[in-house]
Amino acid sequence: MAEFTVTVKNSKGFHLRPASKLLELASSFEGASITLRHHDSGRSADCRNMMALMMMSSPQGTVFHVEVNADDTQAPEIEAAITQLFAKGLGDGI
Repeated sequence: MAEFTVTVKNSKGFHLRPASKLLELASSFEGASITLRHHDSGRSADCRNMMALMMMSSPQGTVFHVEVNADDTQAPEIEAAITQLFAKGLGDGI
Protein backbone atom coordinates (compact mmCIF):
# COMPACT_ATOMS: atom_id res chain seq x y z
CA MET A 1 0.00 0.00 0.00
CA ALA A 2 1.12 3.55 -0.70
CA GLU A 3 -0.32 6.94 0.20
CA PHE A 4 0.90 10.22 -1.22
CA THR A 5 -0.32 13.66 -2.31
CA VAL A 6 -0.37 15.29 -5.73
CA THR A 7 -1.24 18.84 -6.78
CA VAL A 8 -3.13 19.89 -9.90
CA LYS A 9 -0.62 22.06 -11.76
CA ASN A 10 -2.25 22.68 -15.13
CA SER A 11 -4.06 26.01 -15.55
CA LYS A 12 -7.40 24.46 -16.56
CA GLY A 13 -7.51 22.23 -13.50
CA PHE A 14 -8.75 18.66 -13.20
CA HIS A 15 -11.47 18.13 -15.82
CA LEU A 16 -12.44 15.59 -18.51
CA ARG A 17 -9.12 15.24 -20.34
CA PRO A 18 -6.98 14.91 -17.18
CA ALA A 19 -9.53 12.51 -15.69
CA SER A 20 -9.35 10.32 -18.79
CA LYS A 21 -5.53 10.31 -18.62
CA LEU A 22 -5.65 9.23 -14.97
CA LEU A 23 -8.24 6.54 -15.71
CA GLU A 24 -6.12 5.22 -18.59
CA LEU A 25 -3.05 5.06 -16.35
CA ALA A 26 -4.91 3.46 -13.43
CA SER A 27 -6.47 0.87 -15.71
CA SER A 28 -3.03 -0.21 -16.90
CA PHE A 29 -2.17 -1.57 -13.45
CA GLU A 30 -3.90 -4.95 -13.13
CA GLY A 31 -5.05 -5.88 -9.65
CA ALA A 32 -4.38 -2.49 -8.08
CA SER A 33 -6.99 -0.33 -6.38
CA ILE A 34 -6.29 3.40 -6.73
CA THR A 35 -8.39 6.03 -4.97
CA LEU A 36 -8.20 9.81 -5.40
CA ARG A 37 -9.38 11.84 -2.39
CA HIS A 38 -9.89 15.63 -2.38
CA HIS A 39 -7.76 17.16 0.38
CA ASP A 40 -10.31 19.78 1.47
CA SER A 41 -13.71 18.17 0.92
CA GLY A 42 -12.78 14.55 1.54
CA ARG A 43 -14.67 13.43 -1.59
CA SER A 44 -13.13 10.34 -3.12
CA ALA A 45 -13.19 8.50 -6.42
CA ASP A 46 -12.05 5.15 -7.74
CA CYS A 47 -9.54 6.02 -10.48
CA ARG A 48 -11.12 3.43 -12.78
CA ASN A 49 -14.54 5.09 -12.64
CA MET A 50 -14.90 8.01 -15.07
CA MET A 51 -18.15 9.32 -13.56
CA ALA A 52 -16.61 9.39 -10.09
CA LEU A 53 -13.48 11.12 -11.43
CA MET A 54 -15.58 13.74 -13.23
CA MET A 55 -17.24 14.60 -9.92
CA MET A 56 -13.76 15.46 -8.63
CA SER A 57 -13.43 18.36 -11.12
CA SER A 58 -11.18 20.92 -9.41
CA PRO A 59 -9.17 24.07 -10.19
CA GLN A 60 -5.42 24.49 -10.46
CA GLY A 61 -3.70 24.16 -7.09
CA THR A 62 -6.06 21.53 -5.71
CA VAL A 63 -4.35 18.90 -3.56
CA PHE A 64 -5.43 15.28 -3.82
CA HIS A 65 -4.45 12.36 -1.61
CA VAL A 66 -3.87 9.15 -3.54
CA GLU A 67 -4.27 5.74 -1.92
CA VAL A 68 -2.84 2.74 -3.75
CA ASN A 69 -3.66 -0.81 -2.71
CA ALA A 70 -1.31 -3.06 -4.63
CA ASP A 71 1.46 -5.53 -3.97
CA ASP A 72 4.72 -4.20 -2.56
CA THR A 73 6.51 -4.31 -5.89
CA GLN A 74 3.75 -2.58 -7.87
CA ALA A 75 2.83 0.22 -5.42
CA PRO A 76 6.06 2.27 -5.88
CA GLU A 77 5.72 2.02 -9.67
CA ILE A 78 2.13 3.27 -9.50
CA GLU A 79 3.10 6.12 -7.17
CA ALA A 80 5.88 7.21 -9.54
CA ALA A 81 3.62 7.07 -12.60
CA ILE A 82 0.79 9.07 -11.01
CA THR A 83 3.18 11.63 -9.52
CA GLN A 84 4.78 12.11 -12.93
CA LEU A 85 1.39 12.43 -14.66
CA PHE A 86 0.34 15.23 -12.28
CA ALA A 87 3.76 16.91 -12.51
CA LYS A 88 3.41 17.07 -16.30
CA GLY A 89 -0.06 18.66 -16.15
CA LEU A 90 -2.20 15.56 -16.67
CA GLY A 91 -1.91 15.76 -20.44
CA ASP A 92 -2.76 19.48 -20.61
CA GLY A 93 0.75 20.82 -20.10
CA ILE A 94 1.49 23.38 -17.41
